[in-house]
Amino acid sequence: MLNMPDEDATEQLKMILRDLSSRSPILGAAIFSVEGLPLVSYFHAGIEVASIAAMVASIQSVGELAVKELRQGDLKSIIIQGTLGTTVVISIPDSYLLAVTAPENVKLGLIFNDAKVYAKKMTGILRNLR
Repeated sequence: MLNMPDEDATEQLKMILRDLSSRSPILGAAIFSVEGLPLVSYFHAGIEVASIAAMVASIQSVGELAVKELRQGDLKSIIIQGTLGTTVVISIPDSYLLAVTAPENVKLGLIFNDAKVYAKKMTGILRNLR
């Protein structure tokens, strides 16, 4: 069962997401549970975080099934590219997901690398929630 982060953990995670968004071309970022619950987000106004959390969790679930069926191990990430931007979803140990958004003209390797580095930074904080 997922425990919601306390105020201190929430603030730490928000600071990490703000830092991620300010140090790279990432427009917004959020941490969701694999069950589709939003934990912490740093998206621009107008984004319905609960809906995005549910959709990202669904996509992650289908991705996990595909990876297992194709015998490719465990799912690590998903890249969703639209005409106006890219979303990268990174699996964080202990049943969490980091979703980041970036404009369509950004170098995919840059946002992917930044997302992976910051996902590792969040792992310790999130492990304490279980």
